Amino acid sequence: MIMWPFKKKNEIKYKDIKEWTKEDTKHFFLTSSEEQFHQFIESNFSIKTEGNSIDMLDLLRSLDNDGLFYGIAKATKVESQFDHSKYLAAIVALIALSTKFYLEINFWWAFTVTTLLMLILLRMIARETRRRISAVYLKSLLEQVKAEKDIEKTS
Repeated sequence: MIMWPFKKKNEIKYKDIKEWTKEDTKHFFLTSSEEQFHQFIESNFSIKTEGNSIDMLDLLRSLDNDGLFYGIAKATKVESQFDHSKYLAAIVALIALSTKFYLEINFWWAFTVTTLLMLILLRMIARETRRRISAVYLKSLLEQVKAEKDIEKTS
């Protein structure tokens, strides 16, 4: 999936987290886009919203196994989709392309094209890294909640 790096951000509005039910959360995990998922994590689990984090953790603890599975699956999907290691091949190709341009055309043309492409690529990597980190964070919380529930069942 190729994303335009200069896309204008759309603000997504959610009702207050205190009003969410576990069904709302399950539905969100099943139907949200990656952008909505990222904004959800950022708006509820960032340093700026520390008070909401406790409410959100309580909501995650109230989820049943299906809700936890949906959340873990969504976070895993986002984590793998925004894995920036997939750009290694593109970086190698850009180096080869710039070398070819340098040898056959002109140094400044090669430098300009390579710099432009690398800047776009680095911008995409930076954007996707934030989303991946958010997904890994929520996945970790969901797995910890699941482990808590498993311990409670055995005791």
